[in-house]
Amino acid sequence: MKNTRRFLVSPCIARLIARDRGVDRQVVEGHLSSQSGKDQFIRLAADQAHFVLSGHDPAGDVVEKLAPLPREHAEALFGLCIGQISYDRLHLPLQSGLNHQIQLDRVVYPSSFDLITAEFDNDQQAEAFEIPIWFGPEVTSEFLYEWRYIALNGLQTNPEVPLSSQQVEAVLDMLDRCQPTARANNVSAADDVIVALSRSLETSGLLKATMDTTIPHGVEPLAEATAEPMKRSAQ
Repeated sequence: MKNTRRFLVSPCIARLIARDRGVDRQVVEGHLSSQSGKDQFIRLAADQAHFVLSGHDPAGDVVEKLAPLPREHAEALFGLCIGQISYDRLHLPLQSGLNHQIQLDRVVYPSSFDLITAEFDNDQQAEAFEIPIWFGPEVTSEFLYEWRYIALNGLQTNPEVPLSSQQVEAVLDMLDRCQPTARANNVSAADDVIVALSRSLETSGLLKATMDTTIPHGVEPLAEATAEPMKRSAQ
C-alpha cells in the first residue's frame, strides 16, 4: 500500500531546484468528466499519450488504469475535455537515510503554484516523516489541490508560502550533496559525445586521426624531442 503527503513550496525554491535539476517531463491532462468518482482524462507527455481511468482501491489509495492512445487520437479527444491542467514534473534525489520518493510539480495552467509530493510504503513511514525546513504548508487532505479539481475549477485560493534564508540554505545544501554525482554523469555524457563526434569527423576526412607518438623500438629519438622536456624542466 502506498501513502502520500503533499506540501506547497515557495516558487523561488521550486525555481531554484528546477534550474539545478532540470525537468523530467512536461504533462498536460484533459479531463472528460465532472462526475465525482468517475475520473476520466487524457494524459499527454512528450513521448506518450494515455486514456486514464482513476479511482480508489479498497484501501483508499488512488489507482490509475492506463490505456495507450495514438497521439493523433489523444489530441482529438482534447476537444471534448471540460477542463485541463498542465505541469512540469521533476524528481528530487533520495534524502539521506530515507527511501521514499519525492517529486516536485510546477503547475503552470490553469493556475500557477508548486507542489511537493512525498510517497511512502505505509502509514507508519508517512507519520514518521521529518518534514524538511524548506517545505511549505501541508495540503495532503485538501481537495482544492487535487489535479481533477484544479483542472475543472482552477485554484480557488491564493496560498502564501513563507520563504526564509534558512530554507534557501537548506535547499542549496541538498543540491550540493547530489552535485558530484550529477557532475560526473554530465562529464561522462560529454566525453561520449566528444568521442563520437571525433570519430565521425575522422571518418569524413575533416579531422586527421590522432598520430601515434610512440617511438618504435630501436629508433633513437630526435635531438629536438629530447631537448624540449629538458628546457621545460629547467624553467
